[in-house]
Amino acid sequence: MNTQINRLPVLTWNRTGVNWLDQKALPPDREYLQGRHLPYDGILPHGITLMDHLPTDVAEIKSGMGEWLDELIRNGADKTCYLMGDGISSEPVIITQNLDLTHPVIRTHYAIKAKPGSNLTVVQINRGDAKDGVVENLTQIDAQADSFVRLISIQLLGKNSQSFDAVGARIGKGAKVELIRAVFGGKTAACGSMAHLEGQGGGYQQDTAYFTDEDQIFDFNDIASHIGRETVSEMHTAGVLSGRSSKILRGTIDFKAGSAHSVGHENETVLLLSPSARNRTVPLILCGEEAVEGQHAATLGRFDEKQLYYLCSRGLSLMEAKRMLVEARFMPVLNKITQDDLRQEILTMIERRLDEHEIGS
Repeated sequence: MNTQINRLPVLTWNRTGVNWLDQKALPPDREYLQGRHLPYDGILPHGITLMDHLPTDVAEIKSGMGEWLDELIRNGADKTCYLMGDGISSEPVIITQNLDLTHPVIRTHYAIKAKPGSNLTVVQINRGDAKDGVVENLTQIDAQADSFVRLISIQLLGKNSQSFDAVGARIGKGAKVELIRAVFGGKTAACGSMAHLEGQGGGYQQDTAYFTDEDQIFDFNDIASHIGRETVSEMHTAGVLSGRSSKILRGTIDFKAGSAHSVGHENETVLLLSPSARNRTVPLILCGEEAVEGQHAATLGRFDEKQLYYLCSRGLSLMEAKRMLVEARFMPVLNKITQDDLRQEILTMIERRLDEHEIGS
């Protein structure tokens, strides 16, 4: 089995260093694997129940991080949370995990099986810090016909830890899946998602926000695989890079044969706050079908001086103007976080990092 994490579906020149996750960003040795598989014991809202075991067809859904990491988490999970959506749930499932010296490793296997016509939201929050701490999550989603699943993943770890977040979604006829990600913490953070758009008219929406500073390494591998007819994918990423940090984003739209009249859009906007930060973006469109529409775009730049001047001329300080522009970039993600305290926590982190950047500039 290939042990490379976040492998680009079609490889490019090795010298570019973007084909897979860098070796120095890999987690430490895994001799601490326990595989206790403790089931989730929290309260679930109406319309959502806990499955006793993982259905075989859900276990086979691949994520964007690769089969090796998927299998590692499936077999060695400390905790499991297998959810079944069987109706319209008005309240989200909120699962918070705290990394500390007592629990320096958290490995969780999530599964979401949304029955036809169901609607549910799951919020995953990871906080805390520990030396050589690791959070590894695998979420497998089976969105059946005309269902709706929203997954909100918030990563707010400290700078001594690492995170690995793998997501795989199988999307049926007329079903919709939304993946909302806010990634801010960790000395390294790797995310890999794969949407398998199998049913006619299925849709996938992904919105990601990230902010790096110091020596952080972020790595993303996001794939929308169009299999059924008239499927739609929208993948949008907005990030800020500062310090000596680095980031790779691989965004792939793959139109398989038979996916006629499907549409895929992928874009990223990057705000660069430091000349020492490194950005690499790899947009990729694969096409095995003629009657499709695929678009990708990427922009990289610093603060727009004209925008800053305009805002300052209206009474804002320079820091207030910068905060407003950064927050505006992140609004597609922040607006979908309905928990006010969580949204404010993220805004406070953004403001603190901007303050630190201003002091250091």
